[in-house]
Amino acid sequence: MSRRNLLAAALSAAVVTTTLAALPAAAAPADAPNLNDFVLNNTSGDLQSRVDKLDAQLPKLGVQNILDQANRQGSTGSACTSPALDTMKEPTLRKFCFNAGDTDTTEWMPQGVTTVADAQEDQQWGTKQALLVSWYNKDTSPAKGVRVSFLDPATSKYQHVLLVYPYINSNGNPSYEAVTTPQAGNGGSVHAGGIVWYGNYLYLVDTARGIRVFDMRSIFDLKSATNGDTADQNQVGRQNNVYYGFGYRYVMPQVAGWSNPEGVVDHPADYKCLAGGRQRYSYVSLDRSTNPDTLLTGEYCGDQGDPNLNGRVARWNLDGATGLPSPDGDGIWRAKSALRLPKPRVQGATATDGRWYLSSTGGGETGPGHFQAALPDKQTGAGVLTVDGPDREVAIGVEDLSYWPGKNEVWTVTEYPGKRVLYSVPR
Repeated sequence: MSRRNLLAAALSAAVVTTTLAALPAAAAPADAPNLNDFVLNNTSGDLQSRVDKLDAQLPKLGVQNILDQANRQGSTGSACTSPALDTMKEPTLRKFCFNAGDTDTTEWMPQGVTTVADAQEDQQWGTKQALLVSWYNKDTSPAKGVRVSFLDPATSKYQHVLLVYPYINSNGNPSYEAVTTPQAGNGGSVHAGGIVWYGNYLYLVDTARGIRVFDMRSIFDLKSATNGDTADQNQVGRQNNVYYGFGYRYVMPQVAGWSNPEGVVDHPADYKCLAGGRQRYSYVSLDRSTNPDTLLTGEYCGDQGDPNLNGRVARWNLDGATGLPSPDGDGIWRAKSALRLPKPRVQGATATDGRWYLSSTGGGETGPGHFQAALPDKQTGAGVLTVDGPDREVAIGVEDLSYWPGKNEVWTVTEYPGKRVLYSVPR
C-alpha cells in the first residue's frame, strides 16, 4: 500500500474511532425486579372497631340507594364532549362527562377508575352497573383528602363520597379526619392515583405507604343523621358532638391498611425512580383472568433514559370469597410476581389473559396520551415487559386503567381542568 493510502486509512480509522467514542453507550437490558421489594404488612389495627363505633352513631346507605338519589347530573354518549378528546385517534366505546363545576374545578383532580366489573364477576350491583372515579384534593387548607364519584351511566347521574380515616377523639368518641400522608398532623391529600372495587371493598393506593381499604357497607349518611351537618364545607369529623364531612353528604371510613414494613417511604423527588427498593403505589387495577384474582399495582416514573428506571408493576393475590387480600401464612402480603415496565411515564396499567395494557403521558396539557399493549419478554425473562403493538394516541391527560371483561373495554379518566372525561377504548 502506498504511503498516501496508508495515511488515508489511518485517518479513516481515526474518524471511525472518534465517531464511535462520541456515541452514547447502549443502555443495558432491564433486569427482573427483586420480589423482596414488594411486601406489605397488615397495619389495620383497630380500624374496624372504630368504624363499628361510628356505625352506632350514624345511619348508613348502600351503593344502589346512593346511585338512585345521586345529586349531580353528568352526560353520556353524544351529549358528552370534551377538548381532552381532540387528540383521540382511537374509537371511544363509551364516555361519561362530569358537570361543569367538576369539569373545571382546580380544587379536585380525578385520578383513579374502577367499575362494577371489578366488583362482581356478574358485573351487576343490584340493578346498577356503576363506574367509580377517585379525586384528590389539591391546594386547600386544610387538605380535604380524597373523594370518590359513584356514577350511573344509565341515568348520567353521580354522587361524591368523601373517604375518611377513623380515630377515637380525646373524649373517647369515634371521629374521622381527611385521608392524608402522613395521616396525623398537617399532611397533604393522598394522591388517589388508582382504585379497585372488589366485592364489598374499595382499594386505594397511597403512593408512599401502600394500600388502604374501605368497606362499601359502611358509607355513612350525614344528611339523614340527627347529629350530622352537610352545610359547613370547612369542618370534618366530630366537632362539639356534630359530624361534618366538608359539606359532603356521605363519608366512607377506612377499615384496613397494608403498608410498607418501613411505613411511609421517602422516594426520590421529581418522579425519579430507583431500580430497587419499595415500589411507588401510583396506580392499581384488577385481573380476573388469573386464579386467584390478582390486584395489580404499578409506579409512575419520569424518563431517566434507563430501562431499569421506567418503573415496575406487581401482582398480589386476592381472596375471592371475602374480597380481602390473601397474605402468606405469616400474615404478610407478598407480591407473587413483578415486571419492569417497557416505557417511562406510565399512569395506569391493567392486564387480562397474560397481556398488559399501559396508559402513559408526555404531552402535558395539550399533547395526546398514549395507550399500548405489552407482553412479558420471552428472551430476557418473565421479569420484563416489552411493548407489543402500536403506540395508540388517545386523550389528553390519561390516568388509571380498568378493564371490563365481556365488553372488551379499557376505561380511563383524564385529569386536567376543563379537559375531564371518563371513557373506554377497545383493548
